[in-house]
Amino acid sequence: MPHFDLQAILRGDANSLSEALATTAAVETTTIDALRQQLATRIYRQLTGSPQLDNELLPLFTALEAPLIAQITQSDDFYSDANHPLRRTLETLIPAASHWFARDAKPSQQFYTKLDALLQILVSHWQTNSSPDEALGDFSQWLASEDKRAALLESRLCDTERGNQKLIAAQMRVTRLINNHLAQRPLPLELHTSIAFGLKSELQYWVFNSTEAELAALPLWAHWQRILPPLGQLFSHGDIQVEDQQLYSQIPALLIELERSLAHTTSNPHSYQQLVDQLSHSLMAAVQKQPQEVAPFPALPLPDGQLNANTKVPLALLQATEHLQVGDWILMRGDNQDAIRCKLALKDPALDQLLFVDHTGRKVMSKTTKDVALCLSTGIAQPLHLLSLNEVITQQLSALIERANRCQHQQLLAQKQKAEALVRAFLAEQQAQTEAAERARLAQQARVQAELDARQAAAHKAMAEARQLADEQRRRAAEQAAEQARLAREQQAAQAAEAQKRAQTAAATANALQVGAWLEINSTLPTDSSPTASSIIRAKLSVIIGATGKYIFADQVGRKVAEYTREQLIQGLINGELTLLRNGDNFEEQLAKVIRGLRRDVN
Repeated sequence: MPHFDLQAILRGDANSLSEALATTAAVETTTIDALRQQLATRIYRQLTGSPQLDNELLPLFTALEAPLIAQITQSDDFYSDANHPLRRTLETLIPAASHWFARDAKPSQQFYTKLDALLQILVSHWQTNSSPDEALGDFSQWLASEDKRAALLESRLCDTERGNQKLIAAQMRVTRLINNHLAQRPLPLELHTSIAFGLKSELQYWVFNSTEAELAALPLWAHWQRILPPLGQLFSHGDIQVEDQQLYSQIPALLIELERSLAHTTSNPHSYQQLVDQLSHSLMAAVQKQPQEVAPFPALPLPDGQLNANTKVPLALLQATEHLQVGDWILMRGDNQDAIRCKLALKDPALDQLLFVDHTGRKVMSKTTKDVALCLSTGIAQPLHLLSLNEVITQQLSALIERANRCQHQQLLAQKQKAEALVRAFLAEQQAQTEAAERARLAQQARVQAELDARQAAAHKAMAEARQLADEQRRRAAEQAAEQARLAREQQAAQAAEAQKRAQTAAATANALQVGAWLEINSTLPTDSSPTASSIIRAKLSVIIGATGKYIFADQVGRKVAEYTREQLIQGLINGELTLLRNGDNFEEQLAKVIRGLRRDVN
């Protein structure tokens, strides 16, 4: 973070500004007073340089520069105190002077005279170290009264200008309407004056006294919107010849329109009646082929200072005027390149006229939007952005604080480098002492190590012999363990083979069992006298139920003694709980026995 803070200085920390100046002076090898003078000079010249002031005022403020800067450099409070007397002085002088330009008028000359006198009084007071507050107060009161008078004059001027601009707009609209349809078109000479004055006056009256919506709904305006387009196409002259069919088709309709227009209110009924009569007479003469003195109707002139309607200005240039607001000041260059400082006092889009006044509220010029757009685009006019004293002070102090912070950074960097050099020298000395002590320690360590190495060599020899004996013992133990593991694996394999064999034998025995086979069942039946007593039972396979896989055994008298599933039967044979004594006869043998018994019964 920088040490010097601009906002702190602007809020009243003048000491911080003094330190910033001192820091900058120390690094840039200059004096604090020189820096103060440079800062004050840049601020003053930025405030009074072109285009801030008119060229006529520059000599007055140039003469004021040296004594004013001498006053500013006496105290840094000028920059940190918004109510500093010198700041109030500049805030009184500069804005008022920035709006003045040389003009051949009494108010302009009066302002110049009073400003010149005030500046001389200021210089005199500063030289004698006295206060010019009274002179400043009188000048401020005079400015306030002049501003009130200018505001009142400007308000009245705007009211008058609105009426004038509205009249000009009405004249422009009617003139363009008539010219668009009749200019340079053949018309009877007796109609020229009636149209140029009577019709134009009547239409201007309604345009001036009606809003756009009212005008669009006005019957009289609608009639002439229909009459004027064909009117210039109905009279022959020179190379322009009108066909009879066109006369017969259009003139009756125009006569009806003229007759209907008489039914509506007009501003001058007598003059309007005369216009309609003359026009109707000329139209009837044209359709009846009666001779008339015809000549091209001359284009009506536009009001003074107005552009031709055909003048085209690109939209991008017209948009430049949209940023201009009432109260904005512009700098306009005249034909002799003299700067005219004027304020936009009236901007009415409906009238397409911009009114500019000077600082006294008097009219400077009135231009259309197109005129102003062209002036802005060509550089003849440019917005006048006046700098405020606070803005200039902030800008210049910001640059100074940035320089001061850089200088302070350079100082800190130099101090850091110096400290680092001292530290490096100290560390080098410490390193040399450490290295000497290390060499002595290493020599002592080498002697001790030699003794240890001799002892360790003997110990290593004994340990090597002990390791060889231990390795031999581990090798023998490993061989014994490997042999035992091999024997255990062989035993497990034999047991597995034996178990598999018993299982295969038991399965084969179960598969070969026939009804009538005898088995010996070795069952353990716990009793009160002997919980582990066992008994052996002989049983005959009486039934094999194929659907459920059950084997039912009975004793010699036919009582059921046991029942096994196939899996239980095989497991019992494997475990030795069941022992096959004799297998039963197969089906053929049993059938043979039955046949033999039957034969015996027959015999």
